[in-house]
Amino acid sequence: MMKVQIAKIRESGVRAAWEIAEDGSIIRQKHTLCLRFPAKAIGAAEVGTVWNVDGLIKNHTFKAGEYEITERHMKVKKLEFLRPCGELLARWIAANIEGVGEVKANRLVRQFPDLDQRVREKDVAALSSVAGVSVESAYAIVEKWPSERFYAALEWLQKSKLPLSLAQSLARVYDDPVKTISDDPLILTAFGVSFKDALKLVKRIKIDIPESRILAAVAEQVAVKYCYETGSTVIPEGDLLAGAIEVCESIGIDPSQVVEASLTHGSLLKVENGFQSLGSAIQERTVGRFLKQCNERPQGAGSIVASWEAELTEERIVEALKSFEGSLPFTMTDEQREAVVGAVKFPVSVISGGAGTGKTTILLAMLAIYDQLSIGLAQYQVALSGRAAQRMAESTGRQAQTIAKFISDHFNANKPDLEEHVLLVIDEASMVDLISAYKIVGLLPYATRIVMVGDVSQLPPVGGGLIFHAAMNSALPVFELTQVKRQGEQSGIHQLATAVRTGKMDSSLFNSASGDTRYIPQSTHEALLKEYVKARNGAECIVLTPTRKGPLGVTAINKLIQAQYDEFHPQELYYKESNFMEWLPWITSSGAKLRLGDHVMVTRNDYNVDIRNGDLGVIAKVYDRPSGGSYGVMQINGNDIDITDDTIQSIDLGYAITIHKSQGSQWAKCILMLPSYASRMTDQSLIYTAVTRPTKELVLMGDSVLIDRALRRGNLFSKRITNISASLPMNE
Repeated sequence: MMKVQIAKIRESGVRAAWEIAEDGSIIRQKHTLCLRFPAKAIGAAEVGTVWNVDGLIKNHTFKAGEYEITERHMKVKKLEFLRPCGELLARWIAANIEGVGEVKANRLVRQFPDLDQRVREKDVAALSSVAGVSVESAYAIVEKWPSERFYAALEWLQKSKLPLSLAQSLARVYDDPVKTISDDPLILTAFGVSFKDALKLVKRIKIDIPESRILAAVAEQVAVKYCYETGSTVIPEGDLLAGAIEVCESIGIDPSQVVEASLTHGSLLKVENGFQSLGSAIQERTVGRFLKQCNERPQGAGSIVASWEAELTEERIVEALKSFEGSLPFTMTDEQREAVVGAVKFPVSVISGGAGTGKTTILLAMLAIYDQLSIGLAQYQVALSGRAAQRMAESTGRQAQTIAKFISDHFNANKPDLEEHVLLVIDEASMVDLISAYKIVGLLPYATRIVMVGDVSQLPPVGGGLIFHAAMNSALPVFELTQVKRQGEQSGIHQLATAVRTGKMDSSLFNSASGDTRYIPQSTHEALLKEYVKARNGAECIVLTPTRKGPLGVTAINKLIQAQYDEFHPQELYYKESNFMEWLPWITSSGAKLRLGDHVMVTRNDYNVDIRNGDLGVIAKVYDRPSGGSYGVMQINGNDIDITDDTIQSIDLGYAITIHKSQGSQWAKCILMLPSYASRMTDQSLIYTAVTRPTKELVLMGDSVLIDRALRRGNLFSKRITNISASLPMNE
C-alpha cells in the first residue's frame, strides 16, 4: 500500500496526489501521480485527505503544445482512509482554508500539538494568536474542520463497504451517525443507498427490522426520487403505489400496506393531491407562513425603525411617484404606476411581466420612493444568477448580489444578522427554488418587506418547488404587466415572443418584415460559423441551445467557434498542480483547452474575487510561466481577474451557453439553435426564455418543428405538484 495525500482534483475527477513518507514529508517524484478512485470513495477523496492506496501504476505520456508530459496513473483497487496529522494536517489546512498557506498552517501545527481539540473547542482566540492567522481565517478553520462524527462515520462506512461519500451528509444530519445507522440501517436509503445493500447490512449486523419500517423506507425513497425528477414537492398516491410495487418486488415483500406504513412511521405526510416528505412540508410551510406573516404585519410593527410605515399612505406614495416620473424621458403606463404604488404600499408584492414590459423602470421608481419616504430601511437586491444580479445593479445603480452570496453572508452562527427592518427585492423570482426560499426566510426579520419580480412564462426553478408561481395565484398583492416597452409593437422579436407566450404560433413570424428575426433551416457547423462571424463584437453575440450534448450542444459549438481562431495559434493556458508537479495544459470539465482571447463563462460563484455563476468574460493574458500564483488574466464585468488555482476551476468556454444559463441576461444578437434531438427537454418556457434574450437581432437555426412541439407540450412546470398554497393567503 502507498500512503498519499490528495493535492488537486481535476475537472475529469482524477486526483493528483503526493506520495507521503512515514514522517509525513513528501517523497519527491519526477512525474505527477494521478489516482482514479472507485465510485464509492470518490466523494470523500477531497483535497488534503490522506489515504493508503494500492493498484497498478502505468506511465501516461502526452503532448501539450511544445511539451511532452509523463504522468503516473493508478486505478485504485484497494484503499484505506487515514486521519491527517502533523505535516499532513498542515497541508490539509493550506489546501482548504482561504488565506492560510503552508507557512501559516505549519505554524499552527507546531504551536498547538492539541490543534484538533483547540479547533473543536472553537478557540478562535488561540488560533488567531498564531502569526499571520487572522480572526476570519480562524473562524474558517473552525467552520470547515472535519468533525469527530465525520471521521467516525467515514471509518464505519469503510468497514461496511458502503460509499464513503455519505460520511459528510450523515455527519451533518446526526449527532451520532454510527449509532443511528447501526440501530436502523434503512436510514441509508434516504441518502441514496439501494434497498438491497441496506438489507444486506441489516442481515450482516443481525438487526430485526419490522416489515412496516421497510415499507415506510420504500415509500420515502420513491417519493424523494419522484420529486427530484419532476421538481414537485408532492407525489400523487398513484405514482407512490406504482413506484413502491416496483421496489417491493425487487426485495420480495408485500407492498399492499405501504401507504399506512409511511404514515405510521412518519416518513410521509398526507396532503392535498398526494403525499409529502416531512422536510418538504416543513420548508413549504415555513416559506408560506413567513410571506403571509409579512403581508399581515401591521404598519410600523416589528421594529422601532419601521415606525415610518405608520405615516405611509397611498396619497404620499402617488405624490412621490409623480416627482420621480417627472425625471423620466418617457411616460409610465397605468399598470406600471399601479405596480410601483403597490410595491411600496404593501409589505409583500408580486410583480410579473414579460420581457420588455418595464420591470426595471418599476424597480427604479419603487426604490426612489422608498428613499424618499422610509427612514432606516435596509435595502437588498438579489437574483439567482450572477449575470442577473449584475444587470440588476447596472439598471438600478445600486448594489445587487446573488441569492447564494446573500445567504452565505448571513447564514451561520459566526455571520452578522440582518438589520431589524429590511426591504428584499428578488429579481428573476420565478427561478427561485424551495430550498433557497427556505434559507432566505430563515434569515429575515419580522419587519421585512418583500418584492418578488419575475415572469411566470419563463423558466421554473432548476430545483424543486414553485414559490413565485404559487404566490401569483394567492391573495398576496399581485401586479401583472402586459404592455411591452423594450421593443415597438412592430418588432419581430416582440411579435414572436408574444406568440410563444400565448401559444399561438405563426411560422411567418420567423422572418420579420423589420429583419430583426430570421430563420435559417440549415444547422450545419458551416452555416453557424457564417452567421456568428457577422457580429462585429463577439461580446454582443451569443449562441443559445437547449442542451450541452450532441452536435448542436454547448460543448460542440464552443469548440467549433474556438477552432476558427486556430490559424492565429493563440497561446494556451497552462497551470501547475503544486510546487512538486508539472506545468500542464488546463482542461475544462467539458474537455476544452482555454486560450488567449477565448470567451469564457463562470460556472460557479467565487466571492473572494467577485465572480459569479453565469458571468461572461474573455481571457486577456496568458503567461509562459506562473507569475505570483497567477497563470493569466481574464476580464469579467470590466474587472481584471487573476487566473489562479481557485479561479481556473470556475471557468469554461462561453461562446455558446444553455438557454437555462441565459435567463436574466441580454445580448444584442442571439443565435438560437433548434436541434431536433432535444425535443424531450424543450418546452414552451424554454423557447420563450430564449427568444426574449436578444435586444436587436434573433437568428433561429435548425428544426422549426422543435418550437411547435414545445408549444404543444406547454410549460412543464404546470405539471409540478406542490403544497405551498396551503400556507399562503388564498383568494376567497
